[in-house]
Amino acid sequence: MAYRHTPKLDFPLKGYAVDALDFGERGVYAGTDWGVHLGEDVLRRGGTKVYSAGRGKVVYSELHPGSKEKGNWGNVIIIAHKNPKNGKAFFSLYGHLGERFKEKGDRVEIREAIGVVGKANTPENGWWDEEHLHFSIYTGPWEGKVLPGYFKSGQKRTKLSFWKDPSNYIRKYGD
Repeated sequence: MAYRHTPKLDFPLKGYAVDALDFGERGVYAGTDWGVHLGEDVLRRGGTKVYSAGRGKVVYSELHPGSKEKGNWGNVIIIAHKNPKNGKAFFSLYGHLGERFKEKGDRVEIREAIGVVGKANTPENGWWDEEHLHFSIYTGPWEGKVLPGYFKSGQKRTKLSFWKDPSNYIRKYGD
């Protein structure tokens, strides 16, 4: 699959600052250990616009509502990008969107609005108590399905090495 060259990256929210769960932290909710968090969570009010971190192509755009008993992604978008320096593909993931403005196959530009943060305790945000954006960078192979938000040892869904700290990745991109 041909992905679009992504000459630069930017953060998906204005004033981006991790103020909830950070990359690599253990996610424990209501006594359940979800594992190592594979992205960054940024608290924002429902309805706040979310922007594409870079030029690319939407490869996934679906609702994973979860339930009050077990949270999930809510609305999630995954965008494929291509690093022009090394030709390698990577993916940005945006979870807990209240609304998705883009569908699979859409091309996007850097800082183009792709959705909005979902309101708390709704199917769109995956039934999480906090209104927030989950943002991840994935460098592994694309298999056409939603990516996990957490990693547990022994799990066969992904490799920890495929995931990058989003803030560091964006800051160092192009160096």
